[in-house]
Amino acid sequence: MPATDIAGFGRYVFRQSGLRAVWALVFLVLGSLTEGISILLLIPVLQLIGPQDGGEATVRLPTWILQGLLGPELRIGLVPVLWALVLLVLAQALFARFKTIYMARLVYELVNGLRIGLFDSVGGARWQFVARLRMSDISHLLTADIDRVESAIVQLLILVQNCVLVAVYVCVSWLISPAMTAFAGVIGVGVLALLYPIRRRAGAYGNALTENRRAQYFTVSEFLSGLKVAKSFNAEPRYSAQLAATLERMRQEAERFARVSSIGGVVFQVSGAVGLALFAYVSLAWLALPLPQIVVLVFIFMRLSPRITALQFHIQELLVSLPSFHAMQSMRASCDREQERSAGPSASAPSLLREVRFEDVTVRYPGAGTDAALAGVSFTLPARQITALVGPSGSGKSTLADVLMGLIEPERGAIAVDGAPIDADNRRAWRDRVAYVPQDVFLLHDTIAANFRLAAADASEAAMWEALGMASARGFVERLPDRLQTVLGDRGARLSGGERQRIALARALLRRPQLLILDEATSALDWENQSLIARAIEGLRDSMTILTIAHRPSMIAFAGRVIVLDGGRIVEQGRYDDLIRRRESRLVRLVAGEESLGSTTERAHGLGEGRSARG
Repeated sequence: MPATDIAGFGRYVFRQSGLRAVWALVFLVLGSLTEGISILLLIPVLQLIGPQDGGEATVRLPTWILQGLLGPELRIGLVPVLWALVLLVLAQALFARFKTIYMARLVYELVNGLRIGLFDSVGGARWQFVARLRMSDISHLLTADIDRVESAIVQLLILVQNCVLVAVYVCVSWLISPAMTAFAGVIGVGVLALLYPIRRRAGAYGNALTENRRAQYFTVSEFLSGLKVAKSFNAEPRYSAQLAATLERMRQEAERFARVSSIGGVVFQVSGAVGLALFAYVSLAWLALPLPQIVVLVFIFMRLSPRITALQFHIQELLVSLPSFHAMQSMRASCDREQERSAGPSASAPSLLREVRFEDVTVRYPGAGTDAALAGVSFTLPARQITALVGPSGSGKSTLADVLMGLIEPERGAIAVDGAPIDADNRRAWRDRVAYVPQDVFLLHDTIAANFRLAAADASEAAMWEALGMASARGFVERLPDRLQTVLGDRGARLSGGERQRIALARALLRRPQLLILDEATSALDWENQSLIARAIEGLRDSMTILTIAHRPSMIAFAGRVIVLDGGRIVEQGRYDDLIRRRESRLVRLVAGEESLGSTTERAHGLGEGRSARG
C-alpha cells in the first residue's frame, strides 16, 4: 500500500536523523505559521475604517481573534500593522533561507549514511556470497539508485512541509469560518481520494523503472568491460539491440505513467474552478459573510488548492523513487546476513613459521549439486618454500587458493597455521599476512605509486623501488617518463601484459607477506616475460612461503614440492624432482600436455567455479 510504504520510509528517515528530524519538523511548522500569521494580518488591513483620532488611519482587530485577552476590541494604527506585515515577511524569507540550508545538510547526511552503510555491508559480506552477485547491480545501487533515494528524501520533506502548510491554512480558515473550512475540506479530501488509483500506479511504475534501469546499466557495463572482445566478434549490434529494447520498455512505461498521471492535473484544474465557484456562491448567498472575510477566504482557498495539487504530485514522485530505497535496503539486509565476522581488538593471526596444514577440507558451491569443488583435501604447505599447485582446468586450484586466503569458509575440515586454526575470529587478520597475484591483474587508472598504496597505504618510495627490484620491474619503471608517478591508464592499458604482471607482483611483495599466492599469474604471458617473473619468484626462495598455481614447466620447475589436483581431490603430491622422474606420474603427463582436460567431472567442477568467478 502507498501509505504504508511512505510511512515506513518516514520512520526510517526519522530513526536515522534522530533529533535533527525533530528540529526539521519544528522549522517546517514555524515556517508555515509565519505564512499563516501574515495572512491573518490582511484582515485588519482590509477592515480599515477611515481617518480617526486626529486624522490617523486606524484598524480594528476582530473580536474573534483576541476575545478575552485584550478586551472586546483593540484599535491600532494602520502604519504599525503594515510594518508588522513587512517585518513578518522579511523574517519569513530569512527563516526560509536558514531552513533550506538545514534541510540540504540533513538530506546529504542521510544519503551519505545510506550509501556508506550499503558500501560497508557489501565489503564486509563473505566472498562466497558476494561472488554470486552481479557487480553491475551493486554499482547501480551505489550510484543511480542512491540518487533516486535522495530525491525520495527531498520529496518526503516537501510533502511534510505541504501537509503542515495545509494544516495551518485550515486552522486560519477555521478561525474565519468553520462552515466554509469544512466545505473546502470535503472538496480537497474528495479529490485526493479520487486520484488514489494514480498513486497506486506510481508505485508500479517505480518498480518497473528500477528493473529497467538495472538492465540498462548491466548492458552498458558489460559492453564497456568487454568492448575489445565484443568488437572482435562483431557483437556490437547485439548489445545495441539489447540496450534499445530496454530503453523502449522504459519509454513505454514512462508514456503509460504520463498518460495516467496527467489525468490528475485535469481533475485538479476542473475541481479547483468548480470548487472556487461553489465556495464564492455559498459564502455570499448562503452564509452572507462580510466582504473582508470572503476576500481572505478566497485567498486562502487559492493558496490551498495548489497545495493539495502539490500533495498529490509529491506523493507520486515519492512512490516512484521508493523502489530504489527498498532495493538498497534489501541488498544491505542480504549482505548483513552474510557478514564476515570482524576481528576483535584482541584477534591476531598466527605467524607462519613452520607450515600451513589442510585437514579434510571440503567446499561445495551453490547450484553445483552433489559435486564438490574440493573434496576432503589434506596436505601440508611448508614454510619458506615454493610449492606448485597444478591440475587441469576446473580441478579446484583457485578454490583452494581462496580457502587458503580466508575468502572461503570450508563446508567441512580445517586450515591451521603452525597448529593454530584459521577461523571466523582471525580470518581477516590472517589475510593481512597474505599477498595475492591473480591471472587478471587489477590496476587502478592512477599512478604506479597510487597502485602500490592500495596494498600498503604508508609505503615509502624507497620500499616501492625495493619491491620493484624484487619483481624484476625496476628497470622498465625507471625508463618511464614519470617513473613512480606514471599514470597506468584504465586497467594498466599503458603497459604490456608482462609489465602489468610484474607491477602486480611488486605490489604484492610490498606487503612483505608471509604467504604469497600466484594464481596462474603468468598463463597469458610470452616465454620471455614468464621467465623474468619465474626468476623473480625463484629469488624469493627462503624469504617467504610461496604457492604458485600454474601449468607451464617454467613456473613449476623451481618449486620444491608439487600438489596435483583433479576433480577437487589431490591425486598426487611430492617433491618435484621425484615426480618428474616418474614417467607414469600425473605431473609428467600434465607438463607434456597429455592430460585430458575435458572429463565430465572436471567440466562439472568448472561450471561450479565459473559461477563464482573462479577458474
